[in-house]
Amino acid sequence: MSVELGFDVIEEELGVYIEKIFERATIRGIADYLLFGSGPDEDNRSYEERLEEPYLRFEKAVAKYDKNPTSELLDLSNEVTSETASVYMEIGIQVGVLLMMDIIKNVNQEQNKEIN
Repeated sequence: MSVELGFDVIEEELGVYIEKIFERATIRGIADYLLFGSGPDEDNRSYEERLEEPYLRFEKAVAKYDKNPTSELLDLSNEVTSETASVYMEIGIQVGVLLMMDIIKNVNQEQNKEIN
C-alpha cells in the first residue's frame, strides 16, 4: 500500500467519524450527553408530548393519595418543576454562550493562521 493510499484511507475514516459527530450534534444529543453521558434516546415526540406524558402519570399517582383536584402536592410539584426548568434554562444559556465564545476563538485562530 502506498503512503498516498494510506492517507486516503485515513481521510475517509476521519470523514466518517466527523459525519457521525454531526449526526449526534443536536440539542437533544448534547443535552443527553452532558446530563447522562450517553447519546440521545430515539424519541421523536414533540416537546409538549414529552412533557405531558409524565405529568399525566404523576397526576394519576397523586390522585391515589389526594382526591382534591387542586391538591397541594400538585401545586408543589409544579413549583419544583418550574424552578428546576428555570435553573436548567439559565445553565443552558450560560453553556451556550461559553460554546459560542469557544467557537469564535477557534474560528479567529484559524483565520489568523491563514493570514500569517
